[in-house]
Amino acid sequence: MTVANVTLGMPPRDAGRGRAAGRAGGLAWLLLLGWPLWSWFGTAPGAGVVVWVLAAVALFAVCWLNIMWRTFSVGKPSTWALIGLPVTAAALLPALGPPWAYVSFVFVVSTLAAALTGAAFAAATAATVVVEVVALVAQGVSFGGIWWVPIAVVAQATAVHSMLRMGILLARLDAARAEVAQLAVENERLRFARDLHDILGHTLTTITIRSQLAARLAHTDPDRAAREMTDVERSARQALDEVRHAVSGYRAPALSEELDKAARGLRLAGIELEVSPADGPIPAAAETLLAWAVREATTNVLRHSRARRCWIDLRVDATAATLEVRDDGSPATGADGGPPAGETQDGLPAVGGTQDGLPGLGRSAGGTQDGPSGLGRSVGGAWDGGQRPGSGLTGLAERLTQAGGRLEVGRPPGGGYRLYARVPLAVTP
Repeated sequence: MTVANVTLGMPPRDAGRGRAAGRAGGLAWLLLLGWPLWSWFGTAPGAGVVVWVLAAVALFAVCWLNIMWRTFSVGKPSTWALIGLPVTAAALLPALGPPWAYVSFVFVVSTLAAALTGAAFAAATAATVVVEVVALVAQGVSFGGIWWVPIAVVAQATAVHSMLRMGILLARLDAARAEVAQLAVENERLRFARDLHDILGHTLTTITIRSQLAARLAHTDPDRAAREMTDVERSARQALDEVRHAVSGYRAPALSEELDKAARGLRLAGIELEVSPADGPIPAAAETLLAWAVREATTNVLRHSRARRCWIDLRVDATAATLEVRDDGSPATGADGGPPAGETQDGLPAVGGTQDGLPGLGRSAGGTQDGPSGLGRSVGGAWDGGQRPGSGLTGLAERLTQAGGRLEVGRPPGGGYRLYARVPLAVTP
């Protein structure tokens, strides 16, 4: 057990000041040696004895300084210092007498606390008490000068041990606080990345479809093409506003708004939508999660399904709210198992080489509908085999899992694709 751990996780300046203060305090304790030395010099010792005692006291001081310096740094005290200090303390007891016994135990106990823990520290403290008492009795000290020594040694040992333990606990607390702060930053980054994908994915898909439609109508129906491009501009401005909202703070989607967007987008793509509303009210927190699920499911239908019909079914019971999104899509495949050359799975020309036209947000055009393993279980069929999880479904699964819900995606036996989200009414914060 060392005090070096006290500086873990602290700012460098504070840690440096703490180490300097600890070392200065350890140096100040050496002033206590002046009392036994002053008393001993009053006995007029011989020159040889003076040289021996001063050399032993110097060694004692060097051991103490090494222990304090190393204890208040990144290393452990040197073994020679840990052994040398109690040995020289015991050796000086006959020469310096009771004053040395009254002072030396402070240094010995502090050294033992820096080197030992638990039962070993308790045993060493008891041995120190025995040595001190025996030395004082041998030098003729009466009971009145001895009775308090065991109490003082035990009190010193308890105080030093407690301070070291408190320092280590504070260091762990400080390190845990720093880790929590780091996790908070990482969680916020994940939230922002997830929200950015969810916000932009749907809007950019709509922009892509409208742009492609306008390009096809440019020669046959210029007026309608112009109207579609006006809507493209409006969608782009909406995407910009949503990104600004995401940057400035969290913006939760509304379920009714997402259902309206889904109806407009699917109608534009020629997909008939049928919505079955919930029988009762859905709490705001659960509604927000279902709104994210509607957005992600609609985006996937538009991008990948080649569907003609889509069904959105909302239900609520005493414990949870559920969303089921199904389509009758059957993605076309080319010779390599993907869509026909030059087309995405929604039958439109490929744009930008990725599903959503942005790097890192999707797979290369021609992948099948997002059906990752690890996000739930397949419903009556297999997963879309061999594919990595899509960013949108991964983020949606994370949202639902954090709230105590679950996400299931897969191909039902009758064909098409199914996304099922269940959210408890009492959403876990």
